Amino acid sequence: MKKVLIISYYFPPMGMGGVQRTLKFAKYLLEHDWQPVVITISPRKYFAIDEFLLAEALESGIIIERTSRKPLDVSQIVTRIPKERLRRIRSRISQFFFIPDSKILWKRKAIKKINEIWEKYGGFEIVYATAPPYTDFLIGQEVKRKYKIPLVVDYRDAWVDSPVLNFYPTPFHKSANMKRERKVLKDANIVLTTNRRVKEMIISRYGNIEYNDVKIFTHGYDSEDFEQALLKRLPLTNKMRFTYSGSFYTRNPKFYFNSIKLLLTSHPELKDKVEFLFLGLFTKEYLKYAKKLGIIGSLNLPGYVNHGECVKYILASDVLFLLISRGENEDAALPGKVGEYIGSRKNIIACIPDGVTKKLLSKYNAIKFVPDEDPTKIANAMYEYYKLWDANKMPEANKDMVNKYDRKNMTIELARELNYLLDVE
Repeated sequence: MKKVLIISYYFPPMGMGGVQRTLKFAKYLLEHDWQPVVITISPRKYFAIDEFLLAEALESGIIIERTSRKPLDVSQIVTRIPKERLRRIRSRISQFFFIPDSKILWKRKAIKKINEIWEKYGGFEIVYATAPPYTDFLIGQEVKRKYKIPLVVDYRDAWVDSPVLNFYPTPFHKSANMKRERKVLKDANIVLTTNRRVKEMIISRYGNIEYNDVKIFTHGYDSEDFEQALLKRLPLTNKMRFTYSGSFYTRNPKFYFNSIKLLLTSHPELKDKVEFLFLGLFTKEYLKYAKKLGIIGSLNLPGYVNHGECVKYILASDVLFLLISRGENEDAALPGKVGEYIGSRKNIIACIPDGVTKKLLSKYNAIKFVPDEDPTKIANAMYEYYKLWDANKMPEANKDMVNKYDRKNMTIELARELNYLLDVE
């Protein structure tokens, strides 16, 4: 079996959407004669821990090598999520002192660990690095140079062209990041992105990479997750359920809360007929705002739940809510949850700008688009869906479009690209 070294700072037991793409690709590569060995950390503190995903990784046969010498103790990891304002301040301070990001201090440990295990596994055919954090790319680049093996870099989000994630306090900081990104792209044998817009930005900004060397592997869903969830008892309700899944990282959901308030004010008869479920980290700041609006009684707040429970809640929902932050290059944003929303085949209210996500979802059929963060328009979309739900006339998702985003099918293509890379090498 061929071996691929995967560099992924974020990996189970760390939770949230950033870990799933890498985990699922690694899981299904095993079915195509590729043994993944993941280099990651042993998190000391993190906001969201998912033992369900960790068990999945271990049971699937993925080999995990952690850079910490201390054994992993999942029970000691969880910490409280900071207020959004404080998180943003900390992020900007770290980006002032650390280039490309605060994880650069992990690079030395990761390289040392890779050197230690190289002979243990008889070397690797390919090194695969996923980002953010962009430090992962720099580690992969160094492994390629030292061991002379092909490098695959996977952009889960854009680097320099993602102002939502990256803050550059001075022209020097942006220039320094551009320099590093240019060198990584020059050394990469294949570049993976989640959408065509990010591909275009990479090629137009740097021009040192061939068009066909950038491959699009969008976000998807694992059909096994939904199949297994349907075999278990779902957390159903007799109310119509609107669900938002995920954190509000880099996003301000207050306009969504305002739309809930507006719906219940305009249609008070719905107060006992609908509920609004939030799956994920819900800060005190947002809890306080919901109480201020007087909508707290209509919210269901289970908090962060493991991935298995999350899928069950999604399947027990009627309408899923999707939002994308407005700002520079907003048209290139493609949240990881889009894949799972598609896999659920549930109806969607998408409050998103024109761009790759809207284009991707345009053929989904079971969807209402809201072009701006207007609470009145969102409330109207909610009420339209309520009337359809009450009449048992909810639209059905496009089955052919849904099947296209199954990660099993995507990994077949990824394995083919890795095999081709070895042939041309």
